[in-house]
Amino acid sequence: MEPGLGPESAAVEAALVAWRRKAANVLLAASAAVYLPVFVLLGLGYGPPVGSQVKALCYTAYLVIAATALLRRAEYRTRLCAYFVASYLVVALGNLAVPGGPYGQVGLVAQPILILVLCGSTATRVAILASVTILASAPFLRVLPGVARALALDPARTTGPSHLVWFQAAVLAALLVILLILLDRFHHFLLGALAAQCRGMQVRQRLEREMAGISDGERRRLGQDLHDGVCQQVTAALLRCQALERRLERGGTVSSTDFAPLSSLLADTIDDARNVARGLCPLEPEPEALAPALRALTKRTQELAAVRCECTTAGDVRVADPATAQHLYRIAQEALSNAVRHAKASRIRLEFRGTDGEFTLQVEDDGVGLPAAAPAGGMGLRTMMYRAEVLGGKLTLAPAAGGGTRVTCRVPRAEGGPDAKTDSGGEQCLRAA
Repeated sequence: MEPGLGPESAAVEAALVAWRRKAANVLLAASAAVYLPVFVLLGLGYGPPVGSQVKALCYTAYLVIAATALLRRAEYRTRLCAYFVASYLVVALGNLAVPGGPYGQVGLVAQPILILVLCGSTATRVAILASVTILASAPFLRVLPGVARALALDPARTTGPSHLVWFQAAVLAALLVILLILLDRFHHFLLGALAAQCRGMQVRQRLEREMAGISDGERRRLGQDLHDGVCQQVTAALLRCQALERRLERGGTVSSTDFAPLSSLLADTIDDARNVARGLCPLEPEPEALAPALRALTKRTQELAAVRCECTTAGDVRVADPATAQHLYRIAQEALSNAVRHAKASRIRLEFRGTDGEFTLQVEDDGVGLPAAAPAGGMGLRTMMYRAEVLGGKLTLAPAAGGGTRVTCRVPRAEGGPDAKTDSGGEQCLRAA
C-alpha cells in the first residue's frame, strides 16, 4: 500500500493501482513505438559512433522494452521494473557514449519522475540514487582504458576539464534531488487529500445509511401509531355506526344522545391523526414557522420530562428555506433529547439567533457534562453533525459555564438551500391547505 494511505482507504489504493496499470500500458506501448526508429537508425549507422558492444546492449534493452509492451497479461509492476532497468541501461550508455548529450541529461531527470508517478516514493529513492550515480560517474568511467576498450568508446570525447565536469554534475544532481523532493511531497499531499476525501465520503455514506435506518424506524413507529390509535378508533366508530344501523332496521329509534359517543370518538380520532401528522412534519412551510415550533418543542419537553426548559429567540429568525428549518428543528430535537436522557439535566436552555449572515442554534444544560475523554459520538450526535454539514455549517460541543454541556450549531443564512421537499433523513413534508 502506498505510504500515507491508511487501511480505511483501500478504495483509494484500488483506484490508484487501476490508474497506474492503465498508465503503464500507455507508457510501455508509446516507448516501444518511439524507440523503434531510433534503434533502426542506429543499426543503419546513423547517430554517434559507438562500438558493437554498445549497440548490442542497446538492442537488448529495446527487446526488453518491446516485451514489456507486448506481455500485457503480466503483472504491471513487474513489467515496469523491467522497463525502467532497460531504460536506465540506455540512459547510462547514452551518457557514456555522448557526454553532455540532451538525451542522457533529460533521461536522468525524466526516469525518476515517471517512477514516482507509476511506482511510488519508495522506488523513486532508488531511481534518484541511480540517476545521481550515473550523472557523477559517467564522465570519468568513459575515460578509463578498460571501460573505453570494452565499449569501444573514444576517450578523447569528453565534456571538458575535470573540475568543470564535477561542478556540472554536482549542480545537476542537486537540482534533481530538489525537484524529486518537491514532487514527492506534492505526491504525498495529493494522496493524503484523496484519502481524506475518501474517508469523508465513507463517513457520509455511513451517516446516510444510519439516517435511512432512522427514517425506517420512524415509518414503523408511525405505522404502529396509526394501527393502534387511529385505526382502532375508526374501527370503533364503524362498529358504533353499524349498531345504530341495526337498531333502525329492527324498528328502533335513534336520538341525538346516541350520536354523542360517536362524535366524541371521531373527535379523538381527529386529534390523534393531527398529532401523528405533527410528529411526521412539525413545521409549517412559512419562514416564521421555526421559532414557534422550537418554543412548542421546549414546552413539550418540559411537560414530558419534568425539567425546566426555556426557549429564547433573538434577531431575524425567519428561515426562508423549509429544508433548512427542518434540519435545525431536528438538531434541536436531538439536542434536547440528549440533555434529558444522557446529561440528566434539571434545566435546559435553547437559544435561536439570526443575523444577516448566519443562524445560531444553541442548547445548553446543567447536566453531568462531557466525559473526561473525547466523546466518540453516538448515532444521534453524528446525525446532528451530518445535518449541520448538509446546510454548510458546523456543530460543536463544549462544556457549559458552571457545568453541563453546550451544543452550538451555526449555519449560513441563504435564500436557497438543500431540496426543500425532502430532508436528508428521508422526511417529506407535504401539507394540504
